[in-house]
Amino acid sequence: MSSPSPEDVPQRPEPEPSSSNKKKKKRKWLHQEASIQALTRAGHGALQAGRNHEALTNFQKAFLLASKAPQTRDTPVLQACAFNLGAAYVETGDPARGLELLLQAQPEEKAQGRRHGDQCFNVALAYHALGELPQALAWYHRAVGHYQPQGDQGEAWAKMGACYQALGQPELAAHCLQEASRAYVQERQPRAAALALGAAAGCMLKSGRHRVGEVVQMLEKSRRLAETSAEKTLLGHLYNDLGLGYSKLQLFPLAVEAFLQALPLCSVPGEQATVLRNLGMAHNALGNYQEAQEFHQKAADLHGSVGQRWEQGRSFGSLAFALSQLGDHKAARDNYLHALQAARDSGDMKGQWQACEGLGAAAARLGQYDQAVKYYKEALAQCQKEPDSVRERLVAKLADAVRTHLAQVGLVQTHTLISAPGRSQAPGGANQVEATSAKTGSSTAGAQHR
Repeated sequence: MSSPSPEDVPQRPEPEPSSSNKKKKKRKWLHQEASIQALTRAGHGALQAGRNHEALTNFQKAFLLASKAPQTRDTPVLQACAFNLGAAYVETGDPARGLELLLQAQPEEKAQGRRHGDQCFNVALAYHALGELPQALAWYHRAVGHYQPQGDQGEAWAKMGACYQALGQPELAAHCLQEASRAYVQERQPRAAALALGAAAGCMLKSGRHRVGEVVQMLEKSRRLAETSAEKTLLGHLYNDLGLGYSKLQLFPLAVEAFLQALPLCSVPGEQATVLRNLGMAHNALGNYQEAQEFHQKAADLHGSVGQRWEQGRSFGSLAFALSQLGDHKAARDNYLHALQAARDSGDMKGQWQACEGLGAAAARLGQYDQAVKYYKEALAQCQKEPDSVRERLVAKLADAVRTHLAQVGLVQTHTLISAPGRSQAPGGANQVEATSAKTGSSTAGAQHR
């Protein structure tokens, strides 16, 4: 809900010349008008204090009084009450009822000024919440037109960016987010401007129409804006997003730097754990497995302390991968087992087959090929919805493990192979098991947003 302006407080219409009867009606109306204005002020005060349901109650009472009073029917007073109540309904999670009242407030297409901008913006919010994105975009555009002379455009542009992202149009989203950033700079909101630019960089990456240098330039501009903000305790999210952007560009040293900046700015354990895990992922990608191990262990502990079982499982998987690269295959196996149990507990199907693949690789490294066969089969059974390349990789690993296991027990010659029905046989060899051990968590795609 947009910030209230003085015009949102209903104003009394001019009284008519009165007789004795009219004087009584006038006194009654003056009392009602005072009540409406008091309720409206109380509603705005509660809204600004974050007491949304209290605000809703006050706006409901004001609207009811204005609806019953003959003097206020079809007047700006009733329209203002309808606007306030409608915006409050949107804010408290009832956009359908809110939209009906907001449209009753009759936003004027040709009118200008912040109040009319607020009306259009709240109508857009209601359509947005209802998932009617083209309608929401049209009203956000109207709000920007009303706000232009006075500013206040930043949030409207940012909301349009969100709509275009949801519609699968990242290029238009990037444009809107850059406009939002410019507006926020004019409104002296550097943190919001930095966040908008960071989001714009992500959309530019997704669109595939921009060179790496352009995206890096956008990320660096976002960083510079962030450093001018006085809200240092609120910047952890921004620096984490910057790190994710650099990771997608495979600029892992810059990603590490951004994640390290984010870490001391996050005070909530779950947020700290996310940044620690992202740091571990970046170090995995750089081949700094000792550092990665330490970050993933801390992340797993923190995620567990706040009951984030899904995230904890992914951290165990990434920790196990780092340990496998350090040659500690027993510890890797133990952590893949932890990852598998956490994935089962949280219903994480992808985490389950990734952990099984890692367990298969660890077992093969330890010479336990019967266990490797067991886990590769389990991984293959659980990844049926994954791309063909995943299944083909697992079939090849399973083939190597079966061949080696059978050779160990002396049942057949070492050249015996199996292949997937209807598929060409993957190249085998015992070294393939070692060269393609499960890289659970090694890709930056697993990095998390908070």
